[in-house]
Amino acid sequence: MEQRDAGADTSTRLGQILTDEELGQIWSDLSEISTPSWVSPVPSNLGSSSHGKLKADQWRTLGVTHLPLSLLKLWGLCDPGHSSRSKKCREILEVTINLISAVVLASSRTTSPTIATLYLQNMIAYMEGVKKIFPQYNFLPNHHMSLHLYDYLLLFGPVHSWWTFPFERIIGMLERIPTNFKFGQLESTISQSFTRSANLRALLYKSNQCPQAI
Repeated sequence: MEQRDAGADTSTRLGQILTDEELGQIWSDLSEISTPSWVSPVPSNLGSSSHGKLKADQWRTLGVTHLPLSLLKLWGLCDPGHSSRSKKCREILEVTINLISAVVLASSRTTSPTIATLYLQNMIAYMEGVKKIFPQYNFLPNHHMSLHLYDYLLLFGPVHSWWTFPFERIIGMLERIPTNFKFGQLESTISQSFTRSANLRALLYKSNQCPQAI
């Protein structure tokens, strides 16, 4: 998460505009909010490089649990006419709520044509709002893909039955394999290490075939 003291008058590459004080308030909220044990915890030092990349489920927890509370407290009561930054922060809050609503609808364990339509409406409102607030922002392929999720909800039902978390776990396993970071050698190292690991696990699961030495 990039910090930018200039506020919302200009956009960064990722459209992030939190000041140091606002980020500090979010840190304070993160330390005070209690969540159930089954909710993926979010680093308390969110925004610093020390915690590394957030996982997909941590992003979801941040978006649907922590950010709404903090941003509503920071920007929900500000007067849009007070300054250009106040106006833009309020606009950013509104499109953020659109995005959060879309995530909640899309990740629900039940779905229907009505839910799918509401999801699409919120995603379109979010993207139109971002383009209005940050005209220079370039959307990514994921933004385009998110609009097709409407069709997938109608075709395949709730995302819990077909989303790609198992593949994300495999990617995480591959990333933890030590390599020399040399292209041309890196690929074979990952392939061989992953295959050896899979063969070893299969061998250990077959107790009657596992060598006594192991």
